[in-house]
Amino acid sequence: MLRHNVSYKTCAEWLRWCYADVAHNDFALPGRKQSKSRVAVLTGLTRIDVNQLLTQPPPDCTPQEEQYHRAGLVLTGWANDPEFRIDGKPMKQLPFEAPKDAPSFSQLVSRHSGGAPARAVLDELERNGAVRVLPDRTVELVRTRYIGKAEAADINYAEIFGMSCGDLIETICYNWTPGLDDKRLQLLVYNRSIHPDLVGPAKEKLETAARELAEQVDNWLYEFETRSRDLPEAADSRPTRLGLGLYYFQ
Repeated sequence: MLRHNVSYKTCAEWLRWCYADVAHNDFALPGRKQSKSRVAVLTGLTRIDVNQLLTQPPPDCTPQEEQYHRAGLVLTGWANDPEFRIDGKPMKQLPFEAPKDAPSFSQLVSRHSGGAPARAVLDELERNGAVRVLPDRTVELVRTRYIGKAEAADINYAEIFGMSCGDLIETICYNWTPGLDDKRLQLLVYNRSIHPDLVGPAKEKLETAARELAEQVDNWLYEFETRSRDLPEAADSRPTRLGLGLYYFQ
C-alpha cells in the first residue's frame, strides 16, 4: 500500500466498506432479510456509517483520489492558504525556514500536515516530483497536486494480486467454517533445511513443475467449459468460477 501511495486513512476507508458489504451480504440471519441495524451490530460501525457505505459504489468501481496523504495536504495548503499566495497564485518559492512572521516551507508544513516533520514531508514531495530543492534550500513548487505514480502495468498487477489473495482467503474461510464436510483443496508443502546454494535450483524446479501443472489445469478447465456450452442453462444458478491457485514462497 505504501509503495503505491495509499495512506492509512484511505486503506481504512476501503476496509470499512468491506466490513459493511460482507456483513450485509453474507451474515444475515437464516430466513430473515438483513438489516442495517444488524450490520451495525456486527461491524461496530454506526447505522449512519452503514447507510452511507452501503449506498456508495465499491472502491474498485470508482476513481480513487488520495485525500489523506500528509504530503498532499501540504500541497493543498500551499495552493489555497492565503498566507502562501501572492497576486492570486501560490508562491512559487518558499525558504525552508524563515523568521517567525515570514512564510516558509516549515511553517506551511506545521500548519497543514497534521504534525509531520518538515524534513520528511520535503523528502516525499521531492521524491514525488511536486517540488524542487534549490542549492540555497529554497523549496520551489512544481505542481500543487500530489500524484501517485501508478503505471497501467501496476494496476493490472494489483488486480491479479488482489484476486489471488481474495481467492486464497475465501478458501481458508470456507475450510474454517464449522460443520462443512466438503472441504476445498488447500495444500502447503515446504522445507526448512535448504542450503542457500541450492535455493536457486530448488526454486527453478518448483516453478517449472508448477507451470506444467498450471498448463494442464488450464486445458482441463477449457474442456469443462466446452462441455458446459452443450448443457442446458441452469434455471436456478449462474455459471461457477473455479480454479487452482499456485504460488512460491521463501
